[in-house]
Amino acid sequence: MITKAYPNSFVGTDLQAQLDAAGVNDLVLASFMTHMCINSTARGAFSLGFRPTVVASATATRDLPAPDSSVVPASQLQAASLATLADLFAVVAPRQSDIRG
Repeated sequence: MITKAYPNSFVGTDLQAQLDAAGVNDLVLASFMTHMCINSTARGAFSLGFRPTVVASATATRDLPAPDSSVVPASQLQAASLATLADLFAVVAPRQSDIRG
């Protein structure tokens, strides 16, 4: 078990060392707060040479206040977060059953 204190699961943990020791290259990510923890961990994994896959149906986020005092709906934030990751940092699979391995 790895306990994390930051959005990027690699920061302040031995996650990379454990994955390297186990010979893991491919990661499957699922969690709450797609815009924060999933985004940060997927980008961190990509930067460290891992191949992250995000299972979209196993992620979620919440409405966020925007700088102009409006609200960014969770559905828009979720879609934008997944699209950003899929552009370079991760494979985004709609469901776990869509992962080929």
